[in-house]
Amino acid sequence: MFKKSASLPFTNDASALFLPWMIMLMVFFATLSTAGVLSLNSMVGRWGASVSGSLTVQILPAHENGKIDRLQMQRETEQVLALLRSTAGVSSAGVLTERQLKDLLKPWLNETVLMDDLPMPRLIDVQLIDGAKIDLNELAERMSVAAPHASMDVHKLWMGKLYKLAMALEMLGSTVLSLVFATTSLIVIYVTVSSFRVHRPIVELLHQMGARDSFICRRYAERIAVFSFLGAIFGIGAALPVLFSVASLVSGFGGGLLSEARFTAANWCVVGLIPAGAVALSTFCAYLTVRRTLRRMP
Repeated sequence: MFKKSASLPFTNDASALFLPWMIMLMVFFATLSTAGVLSLNSMVGRWGASVSGSLTVQILPAHENGKIDRLQMQRETEQVLALLRSTAGVSSAGVLTERQLKDLLKPWLNETVLMDDLPMPRLIDVQLIDGAKIDLNELAERMSVAAPHASMDVHKLWMGKLYKLAMALEMLGSTVLSLVFATTSLIVIYVTVSSFRVHRPIVELLHQMGARDSFICRRYAERIAVFSFLGAIFGIGAALPVLFSVASLVSGFGGGLLSEARFTAANWCVVGLIPAGAVALSTFCAYLTVRRTLRRMP
């Protein structure tokens, strides 16, 4: 009697017309928060891999009579290199060239700044052997004796703080994403219940005529799925230009931490699943809501 192509008379029901707008906003915010969490993980992971098992030694310029004593700085550099290369656990130690130093400073200084006039320090990039245990405090003391203007930067110290910050931001993004999906579920349940109340007399008549609960549940679920699909398409369509704009801004950084925030093919697949997940969640909530309501009917 009730064919699959049949449908309930939803023509005069405007209770769900605002649902696409709400789904659009939910998908928009969910996409941005997910992209932020994924980018943060990529940034911290790439940066951590690039600096793990390494440290940096900085030799500040020595001044004499108000001028930079380049000979003293060169002597200290050679002494530090000799000390590092003779230390057990050190794989390699090399001085960064002036060109490399300028490339590191370019993202942070304006092009109009004359970097040739700046008192540039000497930076020594030190690579450690995997699993090697080095007493960094003892190494720092020996280095201070050999080169008073030398200082050592151990990446593990600030990487630990960076990981804590990343975990806090990731937790915040996950919380926002959870709230978005919880809010979406509540909105769908509210819309479905409101629509069911409008059509309750018709549903009761269909029950008396022999319509099964599964038929009515599917009709409501299909209607919510259509509205959710429209909202999800507009939501992801609004979020993608924002993501591309942020990506273009980040790509403008020639180096530094932000330049490591990259989006892989797997990340894009995760982002693409958000609108599909929103539609599936909305359809599922609508189906369960109608089914529970029908079970309570006499």
